[in-house]
Amino acid sequence: MKLFNAIKTLIICLSILALNACMDTTQKHMDLSGEWSFAIDSLNVGENANWFSKDLTDIVKLPASMAENGKGNDVTVNTDWTGNMWNDSLWYKDPKMKKYRQKGNIKVPFWLTPVKDYKGAAWYQKSVTIPEDWNNKKINLHLERVHWESTVWVDDKKVGMQNTLATSHDYDLTEFLTAGNHAISIRVDNRVKDINVGIDAHSISDNTQSNWNGIVGDIELRATPKLSLSLVKLYPDVSNKTVKVVAQIENYSENSNATLMLQAKEKSIDAEVLGEVKKEIKLNSNNEIEVVYDMGDNPKLWDEFNPNLYEMQLTLKSDFGTDSKIIDFGMRDFKADGTVFKVNGRPIYLRGTLECAIFPKTGYPPTDVDSWKRIYKIIQAHGLNHMRFHSWCPPKAAFEAADEAGFYYQVELPHWSLRVGEDEKTTEFLQQEADKIIRDYGNHPSFVFMAMGNELQGDIGVLNEMTADLKKKDNRHLYATTSFSFQKPTGTRPEVEDEFFIA
Repeated sequence: MKLFNAIKTLIICLSILALNACMDTTQKHMDLSGEWSFAIDSLNVGENANWFSKDLTDIVKLPASMAENGKGNDVTVNTDWTGNMWNDSLWYKDPKMKKYRQKGNIKVPFWLTPVKDYKGAAWYQKSVTIPEDWNNKKINLHLERVHWESTVWVDDKKVGMQNTLATSHDYDLTEFLTAGNHAISIRVDNRVKDINVGIDAHSISDNTQSNWNGIVGDIELRATPKLSLSLVKLYPDVSNKTVKVVAQIENYSENSNATLMLQAKEKSIDAEVLGEVKKEIKLNSNNEIEVVYDMGDNPKLWDEFNPNLYEMQLTLKSDFGTDSKIIDFGMRDFKADGTVFKVNGRPIYLRGTLECAIFPKTGYPPTDVDSWKRIYKIIQAHGLNHMRFHSWCPPKAAFEAADEAGFYYQVELPHWSLRVGEDEKTTEFLQQEADKIIRDYGNHPSFVFMAMGNELQGDIGVLNEMTADLKKKDNRHLYATTSFSFQKPTGTRPEVEDEFFIA
């Protein structure tokens, strides 16, 4: 009898495995973390010398920085740091601060001195094998956080370049990756070149984060059907107890019929599952679909005392397969009523702290949720409920942890400059960064404030235009031109319009 039951159990298990193997996988991932071939390109000759078509001989592990891998230059008294706060400030020159300087007069406080320093190009290379069933898929290379310019090749073909500091670098490799073996080469350049965000901005400066070179967070290939879900934005409406779902659909086929299904449920043990909504759609190109989802009679609201979270599952079914996304959100309304901030109609008192991207063990912010949960546990133990990110934007794990903890965020563009508006290329870069931040992190209920940078000076009109544009694009957050400014008449009391949050 025992043998019969064992065989019966084995048959059931094998049947389940076979069923799972036959099911259409909604999204496939190929994890690229681990060992990568590597080479330092200090003379900036790699692209002209076709390093993308050669086998690189050194080895590093990713996700990580060069410093973590022991690569780069030794730190000396002549190290040319990014940022002038320590080098030129009165604070540094004050004889009373001598004890904070390393023996040998190294130009940064000793507790932030990295093991290695490097500014320039470095190459990372990985061999991949693409499976046969990816031939009819859209393939995306996802690099969660790069510092800060990446250029990608597949075999000997150049794919493109990206240089965002605040969000992921994503490359469409569909036309480059066929079934079989390929080499992916990534050139990362962390030099400060022709985009002036300010060399003391905590997004790039050795004063705090360090000007690291590398790739951290998720590093993977993602395969989706030719008809798939792209950007999804959720707009909670607390007063009407609904959520407006705006889903962008990528269509790599011709005219197509599809079914979009939406279903929300609480993100908790014994979670309540809400009703399913179906929408039949006909697509002839990339489309944006809008659906208003009813959250029922008594949806649970999100705030610091009750950080209730929901997840919205979107499923898109077509002849090309099934694609799905799960988006976390909170029923939260954050407004300014004169000089009073209100969450869900109730006045709140912000008790905040500052985060300047100071992570001396790595030189860059953590990309795992547990590390951020630890930070919030300490901060909340001191009675605080708010964090401002000084001239940088945290990674997705920070938002996820804050959502669960009921924390309120102010994020900023990677920007600390006295010359706003002087350079058109920099202005365009910052506008793109702002769009990417609200695109990638805008669904998080913890994201309530956004400023265009820290203590900015120059053409305030450019900043006013940026905040007005963001307000039109996404009204889920409050926006400010700058977190204070020393430029007259700004920086005086009472503060003028360009320093207020725009409600």
